[in-house]
Amino acid sequence: MSLNERIKFCMKEKNINQKQLSLLTNITESSISKYLNDERTPRIDVLVNIAKALGVTTDYLLGEEKKENLNLANIKLVLARGKKSLTEEEKIELIKFILEDND
Repeated sequence: MSLNERIKFCMKEKNINQKQLSLLTNITESSISKYLNDERTPRIDVLVNIAKALGVTTDYLLGEEKKENLNLANIKLVLARGKKSLTEEEKIELIKFILEDND
């Protein structure tokens, strides 16, 4: 998944539109549109603002996050996104995995 696709995915998950993302990030709607249409790549400071507004990490938006490197914020995001689709057994397995010492 590309950067613009991940941003769109997160926007859909948070139920926010382009104008709302613009307001949350203090980035013009025009610039947001260019990022969403893959016409321009955001600078790192802009990417940080977008990630914060969407409640994800910059690594997630860039597609560089690995399962082994999930942090608590990302685990919460996974749980929130999957809360309706996870079975009780899957939730228990996920909790066990989180509580394991994975060093």
